[in-house]
Amino acid sequence: MDVVVITFDGEIADFPVLIQSVDNLIADGTRHLVIDLHTLPFINSAALGYLVKARANLERMEGEMALARVQPAIQNILEMTGLDAVFPAFQSIEEAVDHLGGDATGAAPEGKKPVRHSNWR
Repeated sequence: MDVVVITFDGEIADFPVLIQSVDNLIADGTRHLVIDLHTLPFINSAALGYLVKARANLERMEGEMALARVQPAIQNILEMTGLDAVFPAFQSIEEAVDHLGGDATGAAPEGKKPVRHSNWR
């Protein structure tokens, strides 16, 4: 099973498009998902609630989610809400992919999952 990296390249107003993309990926069989939030300066409760729901859906299907390149304000919110224990967050996409058992180099040696990148727009 692949590790899919989806890079969010927008503002909070664009988050519904990301939601649709993530839901479609999960419906299509994605079980290991990295969400790169490098351009999102903050997160609201609706977006945070969605991430919790998506993570729960993945876990029910024996999958998992990691966050990559989270901005400091979002990391603070995760810590204040205790969700930093729920969402593994990494400084780089490569670290997040590695955490999910993928191979960020693209070589996918034995025992590692191949990585696929997906655009959210």
